Amino acid sequence: MKTLLLLGVLGLTACVHQIDFSVEEEPQTDPLEVKDPMTTDNQRIIDDAQRDGKLNKR
Repeated sequence: MKTLLLLGVLGLTACVHQIDFSVEEEPQTDPLEVKDPMTTDNQRIIDDAQRDGKLNKR
């Protein structure tokens, strides 16, 4: 009986605590801004292949 009473008191105290949710806003950046360095490397590789004649221009 004592354990059931203790369990009930613990259950009630668990409900009393406040839960704080904080949401951080994402920084406002330009979605079209390229941040991946691989994209510049890919463009360089394509340009080199076109200059060497290994890739046909469209």
